[in-house]
Amino acid sequence: MSNRNKTMICVTIAGLLFIIAVILDLKYLVIIGAIFDWLPLPTGWMKMEDEEKKKIKKGLVFLHVLVTLVAYLFAVLWFFIPLTILKFLFLEIWWLAVMFGVFITQ
Repeated sequence: MSNRNKTMICVTIAGLLFIIAVILDLKYLVIIGAIFDWLPLPTGWMKMEDEEKKKIKKGLVFLHVLVTLVAYLFAVLWFFIPLTILKFLFLEIWWLAVMFGVFITQ
């Protein structure tokens, strides 16, 4: 299985856990989902081949990272401030980060 497929499986599992967490208000699922979401980084599954690196603009990678961190900021705020809007902002912005990630790897 390719590294890209492993990454997509991890992100899919994370997304499913995040959706369930938001709908059922189960904050601990966000932590489990975050483990799956970040797993491709320490395992090296997100490393790109030299050919892929040439095609990708560093600004887009920075944007992906920034949007991801903003999403997790809303998740952390939701942990401490029980406002419904925070959990939905987390989910929506995280999804936007996923879309940026997919876009830059095409």
